[in-house]
Amino acid sequence: MKTHRFTIQTLTAFGTPLVGDSLFGQLCWAIVHTKGESHLNNLLNGYDTNQPFMVVSDAMPHNYLPLPTLPSKYWKVGEEQDRKKLKKKQWIEIECTKQSIELWQQNAKAENEIMQKEIHSHLHNTLDRQNNTTGTGMFAPYSQDEIWYKPNTTLDLYIVFDENRISSEEINSLLENIGKYGFGRDASIGLGKFSVTNTESFEYHQNTENAYLTLANCSPANLNLNKEFSFYQITTRFGRHGDIKALSNNPFKKPILLAKTGAVFTPKQWENKTFLGNGLKNISYSQNDAVHQGYAPVLPLTIEFENK
Repeated sequence: MKTHRFTIQTLTAFGTPLVGDSLFGQLCWAIVHTKGESHLNNLLNGYDTNQPFMVVSDAMPHNYLPLPTLPSKYWKVGEEQDRKKLKKKQWIEIECTKQSIELWQQNAKAENEIMQKEIHSHLHNTLDRQNNTTGTGMFAPYSQDEIWYKPNTTLDLYIVFDENRISSEEINSLLENIGKYGFGRDASIGLGKFSVTNTESFEYHQNTENAYLTLANCSPANLNLNKEFSFYQITTRFGRHGDIKALSNNPFKKPILLAKTGAVFTPKQWENKTFLGNGLKNISYSQNDAVHQGYAPVLPLTIEFENK
């Protein structure tokens, strides 16, 4: 499995956050539209047995990684000691990760320090065609959040893929198609557009590696992990189908409990890995063969667990 970094540039607002499992789902639909459903089914062979053809990260500020989810005892105390401010510092520049991990929090930055992103509510109306006005119930006005980036904001996607089943060039083309027509909710009215500006192989190493940092939400069940030295926060994903399945009678998926991006997982026995997690099936009420990305790309960490 290889890891490549795809740099994208935002062109419009987004109705759906650029998170790894949602991106994976739309990439799968892009494969269906370009090469057919049978080709996707072939790629998904072994997906739930630790043989994914592709694992997609969240979109991250360019040249930054998520600060590992570690208890405060693992950080060296710096000048800033306001816990509320420290909690917002969730991004560490890749160049700064060459330092000992205990210094990372001192060099971490809040999202608003490295890029401009705002969430605004957008009002919508649904007209009753019998009287050409809004009303109550399904015809009541409603609002939805939109994510606005500063024009031409650059973000990084880290994608792990099996080069024997899919190439970097194919993934690049799929991302370009998604960026052209729009990602996520309300793509049909202009949201979710981006361009792919760069693709490169990505390698990341540290000395005496002993833990993994996740770059997307993941399902860490049954992975032979050292629970004492694994740290993460949880999130519940209330997913829904995309593309044509979004118009079905029941577009909603079953709720899924996942570990959030930035989790730290320590194995009982160290192995070099590019991804971690599980491929999830039986997650849909209406599509029996649907899968959900419970995998996450990972980077190695060196953490001194003793005497903490």
